[in-house]
Amino acid sequence: MKFILSFFSLLLFIGCNTSNSNLKATIDNVEDGTNVYLTQLGPQNIPIPLDTTQVQNNTFEFDLKEVNQDINLIQIEGVNGNLIFINDAESIKVEASKDNLRSSKIEAGQHNKLLKKYINLITSYSKEKNFIKSEQQKAIQQQDEIAVLDYRLDLEAIDKEANEASINFIKENTHSIVGMMALSDAMSSKSIPLNKMKSLYDNYKGEVKDTPLGKKLGQNIAKIGATDIGAEAPQFSGPNPDGDIISLDEAMGKVTLIDFWASWCKPCRIENPNIVSIYNDYKDSGFNVIGVSLDKPNRKDAWEKAIADDNLEWNHVSNLKHWQEPIAQKYGVRAIPAAFLIDENGIIIGKDLRGDDLRNKVKEALGE
Repeated sequence: MKFILSFFSLLLFIGCNTSNSNLKATIDNVEDGTNVYLTQLGPQNIPIPLDTTQVQNNTFEFDLKEVNQDINLIQIEGVNGNLIFINDAESIKVEASKDNLRSSKIEAGQHNKLLKKYINLITSYSKEKNFIKSEQQKAIQQQDEIAVLDYRLDLEAIDKEANEASINFIKENTHSIVGMMALSDAMSSKSIPLNKMKSLYDNYKGEVKDTPLGKKLGQNIAKIGATDIGAEAPQFSGPNPDGDIISLDEAMGKVTLIDFWASWCKPCRIENPNIVSIYNDYKDSGFNVIGVSLDKPNRKDAWEKAIADDNLEWNHVSNLKHWQEPIAQKYGVRAIPAAFLIDENGIIIGKDLRGDDLRNKVKEALGE
């Protein structure tokens, strides 16, 4: 049996108490003797068979072992979809839909109500985005560039609104597996900077963090590095060749390359013409570069000469401390060239891209 879940990237079972639970369901226009399958989502989203029953007189029933917030699925032979529910009440009542089990009505405890709320939250934004994408496609076919741009801005606004709604849901439901599901989804979709996941995770109740889902998510969060793809780029500032202090925020565009290099680094100098070409092609679309040099102390002249010789017409900073450059240390740079591509929110979307790989990623990130 294969279940396709469109809303959750990770669903695992958790337990909290030992009272028995019972599920009673009604479904119209299904023949007596039709098989009904109950499974539980276990580790790695693999369904674990629990029980099988049959429809009799438009009803079916399951005795559940205990009230424990298990994520369960019901599938009925010959009926589309599957019914997702949380075992969170001693008495669970279901009005199953023959057209599609996902349209069924469930009367149970607070976690099922949260589950419904979360699904509604996701589907509402998904429908809105799909409608705008459809209208945008029409505008593209009509070659209406202004409308295409307007729809692009609308999509960006919806993504921002949906992200904020997801974060609020995660913050408000630290007692429930459903909040943990939302946090897991956010990590998988990279809709929240990875290094902000820890603070959200730490707010969850101990009994939720101690579940398999909570433990697995905690392990994944512990592996997050400060400069991993999906993390928020560490902030920095440093002196430019004129001695003025330039910060990352000041140098950022819609897409920004943080390029660690040095005048003495031959591979860096070989790559510079490629970066120059990409910069010239996409700077008007919002592509910026900030160079961080690991030039040696008392070698400012060599740094400035390399900037001029290679036509690097973007912001540059350096403390001229060679491998002790504090910005490089903050980014864990131990070899150059090294580069981090970030989006307009400062999220790292690429690392150490060269040649056409860098060009293609910049083009993709700019939506061109």
